[in-house]
Amino acid sequence: MGFLFVLGISPSTLLAQDQTLIRSGTRQFGGFGGPMARVTTVAGETMVMGGAGGAFLIDRRFAIGGAGFAGTRAVDAVFDGTRRRGEMDIGYGGVTFEIITRPSRLVHATIGALLGGGTVSVYPDAMRPRDRNDADDTFGVVEPQVALELNVTQWFRVGAAGGYRAAFGSESDRLADKRLSGASGTLVFRFGRF
Repeated sequence: MGFLFVLGISPSTLLAQDQTLIRSGTRQFGGFGGPMARVTTVAGETMVMGGAGGAFLIDRRFAIGGAGFAGTRAVDAVFDGTRRRGEMDIGYGGVTFEIITRPSRLVHATIGALLGGGTVSVYPDAMRPRDRNDADDTFGVVEPQVALELNVTQWFRVGAAGGYRAAFGSESDRLADKRLSGASGTLVFRFGRF
């Protein structure tokens, strides 16, 4: 031991671990899932969408999973050359990535994104049953978001998130990318092993 001190090396230095991006040793794994309620704008209209998602949790700080949302809303659209009310169905989803800051704190922040795609259809208002699509399109989506999350119990979290859905690849003039893109606010419920 005395020899180590002569060299200027303390015993604690020998036991210290290097800081690394991916640490070796014991990992903590978990997972969660649950429902979500989202308020957003689509085609200039405010829309409430229902959704669900889940993720695999690594070291309580990194989550990789998936989520999806769907909703129906009355919108202004052009049918047979005439502008009138129609009904729009939209759904999208994809893979999610999330970083959770200070997960042991009662209230903590998360930063994440959804990468995926979806479909949107518009029907004339009086069309029942829906036997044709007047505009049916697919699109890609990138949706970053930030959230505050509350640890309610060991197995339950509730959060409020804000984000922006950036749509791309839509080919319909009536449902252009800018009309499918929009800000969103989401109420999130998570159940699982954190």
